[in-house]
Amino acid sequence: MKKQWRWLVFIVFIACFGISNTMVIADNVGSTENTSLSGSPKNKTDNKTSGQNSVSSASSQSDGKNNDGVNNSFTTSSSNSSSSSSTSSKRSIPKNNILAVSSVNWPKRFATWTEGKQYGIFSRNKYGFMNGVDESANGLHKYVSFNIMAHLSWTSSPKTQFYALYETNGQYHGQIIDRSKVDIVKMESYSYTALWYVSIDLAGISADKVQICIFDDDRSYGFWRTNGVADDETYPWIISSPSFGWSKIDQSLSDKINQSSSDADDKIIYAGQSMDYTNNAPRVSQDNIVKFSNPTLNSKKSIKFNKQTVVNNELKSDYTISTNLSSLENQVTGLDQSGNYGISTDLTSVLPSTTQAIKSVQYGGLKSINITPEALAKKTINLKDYTDPKFIAKLQKDLGSNLTYKWFYYDQLGTSMSQANAPGATGVLGHDWLSIDNKSDLGKKIEQQLNSNKDGYLQLKIYSSGKLVTVGNPILIKGESSNFEVPDLIDFGTISTDDVINGSSLESQTSATDVLKVTIPATTEVGWEVTARVPEDGALAKLNGKLNLLGKDITTSPTVLADINKSGESSYDLDAKLIFSGYHGQVDPTKYSEAINWKLEPKITLNASE
Repeated sequence: MKKQWRWLVFIVFIACFGISNTMVIADNVGSTENTSLSGSPKNKTDNKTSGQNSVSSASSQSDGKNNDGVNNSFTTSSSNSSSSSSTSSKRSIPKNNILAVSSVNWPKRFATWTEGKQYGIFSRNKYGFMNGVDESANGLHKYVSFNIMAHLSWTSSPKTQFYALYETNGQYHGQIIDRSKVDIVKMESYSYTALWYVSIDLAGISADKVQICIFDDDRSYGFWRTNGVADDETYPWIISSPSFGWSKIDQSLSDKINQSSSDADDKIIYAGQSMDYTNNAPRVSQDNIVKFSNPTLNSKKSIKFNKQTVVNNELKSDYTISTNLSSLENQVTGLDQSGNYGISTDLTSVLPSTTQAIKSVQYGGLKSINITPEALAKKTINLKDYTDPKFIAKLQKDLGSNLTYKWFYYDQLGTSMSQANAPGATGVLGHDWLSIDNKSDLGKKIEQQLNSNKDGYLQLKIYSSGKLVTVGNPILIKGESSNFEVPDLIDFGTISTDDVINGSSLESQTSATDVLKVTIPATTEVGWEVTARVPEDGALAKLNGKLNLLGKDITTSPTVLADINKSGESSYDLDAKLIFSGYHGQVDPTKYSEAINWKLEPKITLNASE
């Protein structure tokens, strides 16, 4: 009779947890007699934790009662249990079961999690997971740890087995976890129950989501319905964790500033802003749950863990992420020189087995100023043209509509900032704007800086009722050089006296290489022009001749050869010609050469915001 009872118990395990593998070898297929439980993995004794016993698959003797003093006798005719899913159903055990199979048949969805509860020191504390799951790593080892409520002497059970069920792209797999990868420590004792700490090494498991299941049908120390296991009519001897993200997770990110919700899709963040972040992964070290790809921002962030909850059978970890206002107030490193607004950075989540991108964000709303000294001398820099309108709108929505500002200037890294002295250096945010020309004190500083090939920096500080509430991303003022290339020599070969005296038109013998190349910075704010002229006392004037480039006669006054209104490199064929109008005098029989004065300079234009 005892053999039949043990056999039926195992049939229930197969039917409810959905497992049939080489743990079972039927000596007589279709019969419940002479069955053996050979082939199950021999779990090693864990020497890391004192008081822990090794787990084997051998059946144990039982008097039908557990140590809580409750009769747990089992009826062998049927089982009110289901497969490890959230749907409960009643299933009868067939009389004849063919159990000689060679592969594990894992469930096709995660089981409903078994929630443990503590009612005090009493025996009827419910067995199960106590909500939270932590994660840690050590080299290739990746651990999940959790607290569960179980029997006071749970480690005395010889029948505990651990399983990992995992899912990737809708496909479910699983594996038995070797006992050597499990640590169990008693944290607190009650009358007949205890709070246990369990740590499992999941190294080598690659999956989107994981669920930990623990089986123990020991009649003295295992998991029984009388202790809350399978109150929902699922399998009575298994407690299951919530599922949690392992490498591919469903993330959510929402902004919360000053207790009011803001649009999370604007992809703009700023100093002092807090964001609520939720993922369905185990809790990791809160300093590392998310990272900014920009090192400066990453070093200035702060993260607070809030709570873990189970929603729809998934474990959710909630955090608040902030960028520290005080530490970013005087920070000018980590600047973005791409010409985009703000500092572009990726926000990533650090998961147990991978790092996942959450979103790309723009930190702040200002872009750097790249300008040539010549352009600054001929135009006014208006910071309205370097400020993202969405950034201003976001600040006014989140922090109030009556915000004021001050601009501050650094002349070099490592020095203290000084308040900018220029029109609009202080004002009402969104209404007044800083304007810089070479006549103001700030403009003179910047012009001197550009001429010395040094960088300068500006930072915007924003106030509400006189209190600093945020700062803009610091911006770089960098001098950029436009440049151009002209041929060293335009060669017309040997020119005869007759060509000079009688007049003629000659083409350059090096026409293929007579090219003008101009490079304009991508961030230029003005148009440019290339001019050329020849000296008043030059050889061509004496010879009554003209040089013609790009179809234009080059005279002693500057002649515009190229009018450039785009950035990047432009190339022009000079199509160089010498034109003589005839000579009325004696020709000096010597070699002649002519100097050409070339010049690239910005055109004087007015900015649309002026």
